[in-house]
Amino acid sequence: MRIRIRSQHVEQLNQHVRNAYLCSSQPSVAPRIATAAAGAVVAPLPVKDESSRYWVDPTNHMRLPRSLAAALYQTQNTQSKRSIGNMEKPSFTPKKVLILSKLTRYEFEKRVNKGCSDEQLATLLKKRGSDYGRLLSKHKIHHSYLNTLQRELENAGIESRLVRRFGYTQEAVDWADAVFSAGGDGTFLMASSRVRTKHKPVIGINTDPQGSEGYMCLMRKLPEENLAGALKKLFSGNFEWLNRQRIRITVTGDDGISDAIELHDQQLNRDPATTRWTDNPRSPAREIEECMSLSPPVKKRMISEAVEIPEVEKETVELPVLALNEVFIGESLSSRVSYYEIGINDAQMLKQKSSGITICTGTGSTSWNFNINKLTEQCVQDLMKIVAEHCNLPQIPHGDKNAVSEICTKFNQQLIFDPDRKQLAFSVRDPIFNATFPPTDPRGFADKICIKSRGYDAHLVIDGGISYRFNDGSEAVMEVRDEDTLRTVVFR
Repeated sequence: MRIRIRSQHVEQLNQHVRNAYLCSSQPSVAPRIATAAAGAVVAPLPVKDESSRYWVDPTNHMRLPRSLAAALYQTQNTQSKRSIGNMEKPSFTPKKVLILSKLTRYEFEKRVNKGCSDEQLATLLKKRGSDYGRLLSKHKIHHSYLNTLQRELENAGIESRLVRRFGYTQEAVDWADAVFSAGGDGTFLMASSRVRTKHKPVIGINTDPQGSEGYMCLMRKLPEENLAGALKKLFSGNFEWLNRQRIRITVTGDDGISDAIELHDQQLNRDPATTRWTDNPRSPAREIEECMSLSPPVKKRMISEAVEIPEVEKETVELPVLALNEVFIGESLSSRVSYYEIGINDAQMLKQKSSGITICTGTGSTSWNFNINKLTEQCVQDLMKIVAEHCNLPQIPHGDKNAVSEICTKFNQQLIFDPDRKQLAFSVRDPIFNATFPPTDPRGFADKICIKSRGYDAHLVIDGGISYRFNDGSEAVMEVRDEDTLRTVVFR
């Protein structure tokens, strides 16, 4: 009996080899596996350092402990493991594609410092300790990616339009059959924010492999010379659809929802965020200023003087934006304690004080959620030493760096879950536990999370880019639904 091996099967096998290699403890050079039947060659992985506890990223030569690398890079490929039995070939045949380009740092500085020549800008950046030449080089690399992307789309007979942040409107999104983001993960998040339908794909191209991880991007950290080949794989259907879960947020409050604050646009405003305390007429700073004023006090009418307080009916509104990474709820100033009530899966609401809380999807589990909860090898080694001494277990190898690294890796890997898993993960930042606020789980999984604000200047922030005021009495319910997923692409 003859067995026919297809190229996509080889690609799947090669992906598993990549995964196994990354977490293997054998110090070696990244393997290249050629298959004569299909002529497929595995791209080299990040090169292992001489110590098996580290690996080196070939794009920027950054050395990372394996306990972090294995969690962040291997876990992201679990989708292809689950779907190896699914041989149905998908197709990607859009007629119109919208390309959202990031604002490069060079373009950002030119906007902020209007009227500056390149020579003046170089001098200004040098005073701040920034490298003008490096900024300009990255700007040119980004535009080289854009030119390649547009050229390959044109060669495939696909009409494309290029927009930047300020031109990324709902009208532009509705025009396209698919959206490409050209930048990093931040640009991908911005691209997904205006795509509400689960049928319109969003595909990321990481145009700065040295400066961005590109977790959600098609080629991750591969350089530009791989772009044309990656697009050909995409157009030939040699990929898999990945439907990433997103968080739907329903807010109930006296005023419904406030106007959204686009935090990306705020970057162009050089005034510090703390000016809200003096600009806001209801701020504590303004009240203190009025109390200390030398002007005679204004006599205020007491409520007992027949002042009728009208009843305000609470409004319930679904926010127009779905969260792909995470939702953060807390005080705007990180130095202030966040106060709120939380209910998990319709359980009783519990009062809690902390530095804020994040609620993430599987996509966001590699980001803020991971960095809040991850353990370092130093912490694991200290804990192993304490256990060995306290329990009189000298056999616990707290001095074995490889054993410490393996244990740390296992803990960190369990923090990350698949992007299509229909569940939320919550993480409480710096929880305050005492006789008034008893200990609760600082992290965990849930199907539905309800939070009621007790804050004064609190905000609800979606994917680090869009902020809504979320003050005392406002309530938010967060959940994931199948109809809210975002269609993306992963290579086999």
